[in-house]
Amino acid sequence: MVIAQTSNATMSAVQHGMLTARRIDDDMSWAEGTIRPLHNSLESERELIEAVLECVESVPQNEKTYSSCTDGRLPVRLLSGEAVPVREQMVGADTVSAFYVAECLGARFYKDPAAPVARRVLEVAEFLQESGIMPSTHIGCGAAAGFVIIIENTVRFSRETRYLARLRALLPERTYDEKLHATILAQNEARLQKGVYQALSAQTFLDVVERVSGKRAIAELKDDNRGVHGHVEEAIVRVRVPGKAINEAKVAAVTNGREVFGVNDERMEQIARLFSRGSDDDYTTARIALEDFASSGHATLSKHLPTYIISEP
Repeated sequence: MVIAQTSNATMSAVQHGMLTARRIDDDMSWAEGTIRPLHNSLESERELIEAVLECVESVPQNEKTYSSCTDGRLPVRLLSGEAVPVREQMVGADTVSAFYVAECLGARFYKDPAAPVARRVLEVAEFLQESGIMPSTHIGCGAAAGFVIIIENTVRFSRETRYLARLRALLPERTYDEKLHATILAQNEARLQKGVYQALSAQTFLDVVERVSGKRAIAELKDDNRGVHGHVEEAIVRVRVPGKAINEAKVAAVTNGREVFGVNDERMEQIARLFSRGSDDDYTTARIALEDFASSGHATLSKHLPTYIISEP
């Protein structure tokens, strides 16, 4: 393990084998969530990231069609009774994130954008399945339960220059479009004012996922009464290594129960390409929407968490 650190603590880097974790220049002091780091020293942070790098593993081939939530809590089991495998992570798994993309695309995706919300969630799930992705979720998903709050916060957070700087830092180069983002946010406000999510709940996503993908696509995670419903995440870790993801159970095992939020950027890219259907404008919309949902989702749940990007040379 090699630690390379510049004079600016926000640009520290941790290396393990062929993997490097670099900290972006954003401490999320602008966020509002109740999940906060339990350890506030750079040394403790470094030790956690070292452990995470050691717990980045290849996703089994038969699990690549499924996904996991960004949640760092200890996996318990799948509803099928099996152990929870290592899967790529997204905020709300791919189901909730993809639903937000579809909402931002509106009539460019939906057969009927005015259909009841449960029907729209089902259309998204069926589209994922038809495209070779098994829509997934977990019991008690905060992104599913807090979908409306996260959308509200995309609008509020986007008034903060530090939030916009975060989007630019995390999006692929030359992807951020200020005018397009403004349009996405205005459409968010319009949908919220119309009350189109009044019938939406976490149960809506659970019901749709079980109907489309079955019990293997739904996980149960442990609430051990620590932090916020068992959440004690201390960092957001973005994995940019194709085919690999964080083994959250192993992280907990080697750190005496510490947690991180995980996100697979390549999965976000896959979803954006899928929903764009070859349209450059729709790809940009989808990619900005996914980053908005990820960053706003984490900022709704947490505050003062460092963000690391894991990549290979």
